[in-house]
Amino acid sequence: MKLRSRLALVSILMLCLPLAGWQLVRSLEQALRDSYQQALVDTARSIASEISSAAGDLPRAGALYVHETGEDIVIDGYAGDWASWLEETQAIPARTGDAESADLLAAEQGGRLHLLVRVRDPELVLSRPGGQSGDRIELGIGDGNPPVTVAPLAPGWFDVQGNGGTPRIQAALQPGELGWTMELAVERPRDVAALDIRVFDVDTRDGKQAEATHAFPSPRPLARPSEALSQRLTALLPEGTRGWVTTTDGWILARAARGQDELDAQSATVPDEDEGWLFATAAARLLGILPDTSPDRGAERDRLDDGERQAKPSAGWYQLPAGNGFVVSAGAPVVRDSAPAGHVVIERPADRFMASAYRSLLQLFLFGLAGMLIVAAVPIGFAARISARIRRLRDAAESSVGADGRVHGTMPGVRGSDEIADLGRSLSGMVERQRQHQQYLQTLAGKLSHELRTPLAMIRTSLDNLAEVGDEESRERYRQRAAAGCFRLQHMFQSMSQAARIEESLSEEPLVGLDFGKLVADYVSGCRQAFTGHRFAAVVPNRGTARIAGAAEQLAQLLDKLVENAVAFSPADSRITIRVVPQGGDVSLQVDNPGSSLPDDQPERLFESMVSSRKSGGDGVHLGLGLHIVRLIAQRHGGRVRALDRPDGVRFQVDFPRLAD
Repeated sequence: MKLRSRLALVSILMLCLPLAGWQLVRSLEQALRDSYQQALVDTARSIASEISSAAGDLPRAGALYVHETGEDIVIDGYAGDWASWLEETQAIPARTGDAESADLLAAEQGGRLHLLVRVRDPELVLSRPGGQSGDRIELGIGDGNPPVTVAPLAPGWFDVQGNGGTPRIQAALQPGELGWTMELAVERPRDVAALDIRVFDVDTRDGKQAEATHAFPSPRPLARPSEALSQRLTALLPEGTRGWVTTTDGWILARAARGQDELDAQSATVPDEDEGWLFATAAARLLGILPDTSPDRGAERDRLDDGERQAKPSAGWYQLPAGNGFVVSAGAPVVRDSAPAGHVVIERPADRFMASAYRSLLQLFLFGLAGMLIVAAVPIGFAARISARIRRLRDAAESSVGADGRVHGTMPGVRGSDEIADLGRSLSGMVERQRQHQQYLQTLAGKLSHELRTPLAMIRTSLDNLAEVGDEESRERYRQRAAAGCFRLQHMFQSMSQAARIEESLSEEPLVGLDFGKLVADYVSGCRQAFTGHRFAAVVPNRGTARIAGAAEQLAQLLDKLVENAVAFSPADSRITIRVVPQGGDVSLQVDNPGSSLPDDQPERLFESMVSSRKSGGDGVHLGLGLHIVRLIAQRHGGRVRALDRPDGVRFQVDFPRLAD
């Protein structure tokens, strides 16, 4: 049987038991949770039915909610006193003209009904005494009363006297960057059961006034928190629960709690006092059923989210915002005359239920886990045997190839029919092919050396014979030319051989994580001894902050070529600086040397093969392979190389991808 088949069979055996236990525990937990939620849904449905049959009408959909506040609201035209409600504004729909937007807030305080109207209007047009009307608001207060026009003549506070039974209105207007805000206060708010509001937005265009309006289709009834409804809800709630009655739009009309001390104690639970919720949380995380955070229903909230009000009775399981307990929430619609008239939401702590239920479920899960550990002993032994075989295969491969990369022997044969045996035979064949190729290269190098040494010796002998020419100056010139030609041939052969070996071996050496800063620091220490005619400086970062994936030997060759280039172009006793600079996702190697600037025609051509910017002359021959090798090694490491002019010389920079810490 193949190794892959064995591992698959063992894995299936290991997964069956814990997976089955985990699935069973989840099913039991879901059944228990559904029964708990259904009981709360039945309670919510019963309370909704009682609320529906109670005397008094719930406000219809679209009612204007009146917030309650115990703090004074200053009528100044600014929205600072309304900051806690600004996210709950009700939009006044556009009716006519090119109106942008308008919204409304209402609050009750100190025997007055306060209104905040915000209008998005790029141009504020004020009314003129006895002239044309500008931006204004018309309020229809109650039934049968004529509307009151609030038309400011200037920003600031002003007073509008009621007529025909209409209450007195105080107002303040303030312009803003995007429009204007008007704050109004109506006396005797309890006499106001409905409110009709119209916003007139006047703009001046081409010397003429254009008027747009915002208005509700009909007067809006006012929805206020009801103390009587709160008392009735309190009487209907079971012990240890709290609840809310809302309009169809989610505005809270009543809130109550039974056993509030118990609810407050749960919210303040800490691990030292009660570990039930902590145990339940750990079990829920283990089973992958940790619920979402409970919606915000604090005393400062006047509206419940849309997700908490469903068309049909429903329930949800939540975690407290502080993460120290669980609650179950259920809701049911209040129906009147076959139409939704409101909504009831109730909430009950679930820590005790969760802790006791999860304790039993977790015990069952732990038994399954223990069984899994017993079954796991078999694959552990199987894995140990596989590891031993792999280690023997590794040791055999390492003993066949020396540290210098030369093959010193053959790998022993591996018996078996699985994948590891196939791998051993494949490695053995690779080592044998490498040994044969190594022998071929050794004989090839000898043949090439022999073939090239003979003609070079013949050239040198021929040139020496020219010394017999009578003209001494000619003989010397011929001799120097012949010697220079021999030197060039030898240098070309060495350079081309070196380039070929490097290009072929780049992909053979694996890349490993290494500290490039430390490598450069050690390299520069060696340069100070090898190039005594120049001064070397190393600037490297702290240990471990410049890690790259690389091959140390290839990086050393790259440094060799860059340093040889810097030494060749810089004056004697000059300073050559080698830096390693981490820059974002890269690690930059910078080699700076004084000397002549880069050639004007495309400096990037310096890194092409057989291109050199050195001036002709001298004893050396330069094929332009050094910087080409630098580019090959940089590309092998996923980096890029470039040459830059500096005020006092030249910089060669290589950017390597940086390994994550």
